[in-house]
Amino acid sequence: MTGQRLPARVLTYWRIRLLLFCIGPAMVGGFLYYTKASWFTIWTFVWMAVFLLLCFVYYPMYYHFYHYAVSDRMVRVSRGVLYNQMDAVYIRNVQYTTLSQTPLQKLMNLASLRLYAAGGVIRIAGLNYEEARLLRVQLGRKMEVEHGEHSDN
Repeated sequence: MTGQRLPARVLTYWRIRLLLFCIGPAMVGGFLYYTKASWFTIWTFVWMAVFLLLCFVYYPMYYHFYHYAVSDRMVRVSRGVLYNQMDAVYIRNVQYTTLSQTPLQKLMNLASLRLYAAGGVIRIAGLNYEEARLLRVQLGRKMEVEHGEHSDN
């Protein structure tokens, strides 16, 4: 079972999402500018440092270590920067799947695939939409075979 990588544009998606998330701290910094200029300076340097570290260090490393693999029997997702986390589920234990897109993901032709099993949820975020749709169909067929619901009429 070989690990597959996410498309390179998912890194751009994460950066845009981070930028949108950082608008709130920028507004707080603007408020502090009018109340206490020294706090504004400190606040601005802190959140800009965090933003730059996340954008240009953490997310590229996270992208590098994010892999997923689908075999005939199981699905595995491996990710992590500070520590490695691997989620795995047997296809026979998957109860259902969902495919979702945020407006930004739709604009970038990306999607998130979630696999719901008795023990939890496995999420593969940032797949190409068409690839995620095909993977969901393939997993659905494998689930039918595993659950014995496939009939030859």
